[in-house]
Parts: sequence; structure tokens; C-alpha cells
Amino acid sequence: MGSKSFKLILFFTALFAFKTNANNTAMDVKELLFQTPILQNVRVPNYSFTDPVNYCQSASNPTFTVTFQVSNYANLSPTNQFQLFISNDGFVNPPEGIQISNPTITFVTNNGSTTGTYSATFSFPAQSYGNYRVRVKSTTLSSFATSQVISVYDIIFNSQIPLNVTNGNVVICSGSNFTISILENNNPDPSPLAYPYLTYVWRKKNGTNFDIIPNETGPNLTVSTAGVYYVEVNYGPACSSSASPNTLAKSVQVTVTVATASDSLQINSQNGETEVCETIGVELYLQDSSGNLVANGSNIIWYLNGTVIPNATNNTYTATQGGAYTASLNNGSCTINVPNSEAYVLEDITFNATLNVSTPYELELGGNFDAIVTTDAISPSFEWFLNGNVLSETSNTLNISAAGLYTVIVTENSGCVSTIELNLDVIDPSVDEIPNLISPNGDGINEKFKVPYSLTSSNNLNLEIYNASGQQVFATENYQNTWPENIDEAFQAKAFFYYKMTKDSQVIKEGILTVIK
Repeated sequence: MGSKSFKLILFFTALFAFKTNANNTAMDVKELLFQTPILQNVRVPNYSFTDPVNYCQSASNPTFTVTFQVSNYANLSPTNQFQLFISNDGFVNPPEGIQISNPTITFVTNNGSTTGTYSATFSFPAQSYGNYRVRVKSTTLSSFATSQVISVYDIIFNSQIPLNVTNGNVVICSGSNFTISILENNNPDPSPLAYPYLTYVWRKKNGTNFDIIPNETGPNLTVSTAGVYYVEVNYGPACSSSASPNTLAKSVQVTVTVATASDSLQINSQNGETEVCETIGVELYLQDSSGNLVANGSNIIWYLNGTVIPNATNNTYTATQGGAYTASLNNGSCTINVPNSEAYVLEDITFNATLNVSTPYELELGGNFDAIVTTDAISPSFEWFLNGNVLSETSNTLNISAAGLYTVIVTENSGCVSTIELNLDVIDPSVDEIPNLISPNGDGINEKFKVPYSLTSSNNLNLEIYNASGQQVFATENYQNTWPENIDEAFQAKAFFYYKMTKDSQVIKEGILTVIK
């Protein structure tokens, strides 16, 4: 352009990366004004010509386009280039702003020979968030022009916001509060807290609308009043919608219920079951007085027949046995209960099984008998034990010829699979008096030092046995006619023993016991 001096005036109009046929109108120097943006698939209010513009940058909307006009464009140097700069602080720090790399600037048209129109397409840097201005500079002249404020939001997070209230219901006590919080670590799902520059909009339902709660822009909201709340990422009015909590980057609705002293919790099941099978169980739900599932995270305790159920601290519990179920919830300021009168009662689904003999059963000397199980179980199976050791018998009948504790486990194998355990204590023939002679020689007769059953049945007979040298060879606080436990301790050089019996600290009998072959 040589030494010829002239004034370069830049005029701008802006639109998003979607083509329009709007007429360009010249503006004052150093001012970039925007036409109403035309956006696809993004909800944007209709702005007047001079309103601020919102730009929602996302994968589907990655670029932004401005058009600018240059007066006397024909006199521009052939080497001239236009550069784009942006700033979110009014070009204060740094004063020149941030230069946009590789914008696409093309000549569009000219108006006679005085004005040229150019189009510049570019993207804001990733994680742009807030109010920006755009500036166009010439490389051969000092002229530049600056836009009005543009609200720029890079949609960096566009998933459902995770909260510490998973089921959407919170019960608080009158006069207390609860803090709804965005979860920071929500693996494998994302959390907006990974981007600390984001701010938030909290809303509370008012009729059919959700009103903004003023001055609440952080990741937590403390509530003390009943209502329905939710939170969204603040992407400006053009990128967010208050019409529904089910659109861009929002959380689920949280229903907060305030309980009074007269309120209580309730327990229900999905189908109102009144019977429970131990192998299937019934899922019980802890609900507030309105029927909403209470929130996990509160201090929840479940009870069965008034006794605390260990490790049952969630808002659901799978009951596997019959009884009366209640629960309590403490939110840190008060405790709400399921009244005992409102307990959820379940009856066991079971079957009947009995033995043909009662316990204890006394053997006849040298005799035996059949223990027979009678049951109405469907497809039953039987497992027999003697003193805890499994036996080979698998039918409902066991022939018994020796004393001991017998157990049979009856299992119903069709329908509700469940079990019943029956116990039978078989004792040796009773004696009327405490003997003074035994012969543990293996012939099955008079093998043990047996005392009357009336002394052993209460399980607190204390017996001490000493040899002829005064050494204690046996002692127990619950004698069950088991001595001698082996033949070697009975047959010593001198087969005379001294015994002493006490019960409830009272001496019952003491004397000499002779052991012979």
C-alpha cells in the first residue's frame, strides 16, 4: 500500500458455524456485534440484535464463525493477514489476549470497491468457560476491532450428575438438615467434579417449574425444608434448560421429606408377602410415611423380634426366616422408628417332621430299636449323625443299639427347599444306685462307672476320681457316665479308686470303687 495513508475500519457481525443469509450492517470501529445465532439441536432463546451471544461448544458444534467487513479493502497490502485473539478478562492479562491458531479466514464478497466482507471460522480452546471477547487484528496495520461479550461454554461434561442420594429420597427430622452432594469418585461413571472450574445451578420445584436457588453454585446443597431438588452444570441460559431435569448434564430429582414426632417409618415388600422360604427370602423395603424408599447413608438398623440384625444397615433387607421385622433410622439429629405395632410379620414356609420316640430314650440292656422319621415334606431326604459324625443311613429309619446323641436332618427338596433338624439322646440302661464295682473288660456288661440318670440329666454333676496313691486320674463338672475312657487307666497295679461326687457345691456321695477284669 506504499506510503499512502488511509484508515482501515473493521466491521463485524457474527454467527455460529451454520450458514445464514442475514444482511451485514456496518458498525462503529472496534465493535463486533452479533446477529441472533441459528443453532441446530441446541436450545437457545431468541436474542435481540444487541443481546450477548451464548456459544455452546461440543463435538456436534465444534466451530464458531464471525464475519467482518473492511473499508477500502482494495488498498490492503497483498501480504496482509488477519489474526484472531480471544480474552476472558477484557484483554487485561495478557493485553493482547490469546491468539487463535489456524483460523480459517476467507474473502466472501465486496460491496462496490470500498468494502470487503471476510468470514473467520475457529474453535475456542478446550475447557473454555465463561465470558469472552473476540478481537480481529491486521498484520500490516494497527487497526483492530473487538466484539461484545460472548458467553462461551465448552460442554466438557454431558452425563447424569451422580449424587450421594442414590434412590432419590431423603427423610430428615423437623429442625435438622441434609446435604445433597455431587459425588467426586463415581467409577466407572464420570463426575463433573473432575473439572474444578465448573459451577452449578441448583433448583427446587415450584408447582410445575423448577426455580433456581439463588447463590448456590457449588457442588453441595444443604436443605432443611421438604421439596424436590436437582442440580445441573451451569452452561449458561443458552446451553441449559429449566424446563425439565432430564436434559443436559443434570442429576436425578431428590425428594426431601421432613418427618415430625408423629411420623414413622414403614416396612413393605413388593407383593405384600406374608410367608417366607428360607432359601428364597422376601425383600423388605424401609419407606417413609409417604411410601418413598428412605435414603441409604443414614444410620439404619433392622430388628427381628426386637433383636438387632447384624450388618443390616441398608434401606432393603432380605428376610429368610419368619418373625416380626422393624427398623429405625437416625439422621444425626433424631431417630424415626417403625413402631412395634406396625412390624412386618412373616411366617416360615415349612413342613412337619417328628420321631417315633421321645428324647431322652433309654436303651434296654443288650437291646436295640428303630428311630423312624414321619414327615409331610415333598421329596424328602435324610442325613443321620451320631455325636456329630455322619452315618451311612439315608432313609427315614435308623436302627440304634448304642447310646449317644443322634441327629437327623430332614430336607424338603421340592417347592420351598428347607430343612428341619431333630435330635435324639439315647442313654444306657439306668441304674438305681451308685455302683462300687465295675469290670471294663470289653464284654459289654458293667463297662462304665454309671450313676443314676437323675444325677447326670441336669449336666452339672461334678466327679473326681483318685487312684490308690492319692493322684487324681479323672475330673469333670458334667459327668455323663463315661469313665473309664480307656482300659489302661482302669487296670492299674492296684485297682482301687476313691471317688467324690458333688452337685451344686453339695457332696452327694464319696467312696471306694473297685475295678476288676
